[in-house]
Amino acid sequence: MCESLDPKDVEAFLKANPNFLQDRPGLLAVLNLPHGGEGAVSLVERQVSVLRERNINSRQKIAELSDIGRENDRLLEATRRTILALLSADDREALSEAWTDQLQQSFEAQMGSLIWAGINEGSSDPLAVATRLIRQGDSFSGILRPEEMAQLFGTEPTEGSAALALVRRGDEVIGALAVGSRDPQRYRPEDGTLFLDYLAEVIGQLPSAA
Repeated sequence: MCESLDPKDVEAFLKANPNFLQDRPGLLAVLNLPHGGEGAVSLVERQVSVLRERNINSRQKIAELSDIGRENDRLLEATRRTILALLSADDREALSEAWTDQLQQSFEAQMGSLIWAGINEGSSDPLAVATRLIRQGDSFSGILRPEEMAQLFGTEPTEGSAALALVRRGDEVIGALAVGSRDPQRYRPEDGTLFLDYLAEVIGQLPSAA
C-alpha cells in the first residue's frame, strides 16, 4: 500500500460508501479477501459470484467461437465441392446450372443465380440491378425490395435478402453471383461475403466463362 495512504482513511471511505465494491466487480475479482471475521462471508460469496459469472461468460464465448468454426468448416467444404463442379462445366450455361445445383446441395440456400452480362438490356437487366446494389467494391449483403428479388432470381416478387458478388475477367464485369432467401434477415449488411467473393473470382478465371 502506498505509504502516504492511511488504512484508516480507506476504512472510513468504504464505510461511507458501502456499495463501492458491489459496483466494481472487476476489483472484487482481484482482492484477497479473508474467510473469517464479521462481514467476510458476504464479501467472499460476492467474489465467488463474480468469478462464476466470468466463467459462464467465457464458456459462452468459447461456444460461440466453436459454432463459428464449425460454420466456416461447412462453408469451406461446400466451396470445395462447388469449385469441382464448376471446373467440369463446358460453357456459361453449364456454369450457371452447376452454381444453382451446388447452392441447394452444398450451401443449402433457398435460391441463387449466376447472372451473365448481355442477357437483358435496360433497367430490368439483372446484372444492372446487381451492379447498382453493390455500388462500390465487389460484393453486397442485405435486404432487397420484392422487385429486386424477382429480377435477380426470376421468382415472383417477394420480400427477402441476398448476397451478391461481381464476376470479373480482368477489369471487365462479365457477371454476378447471387444467393438469396425469403427471410429479410438471412443476409445482413454486417455479414461477410468472403466465400462468395472467392467463388466469383474463380469463375471469372475459368475458360468456360469466356
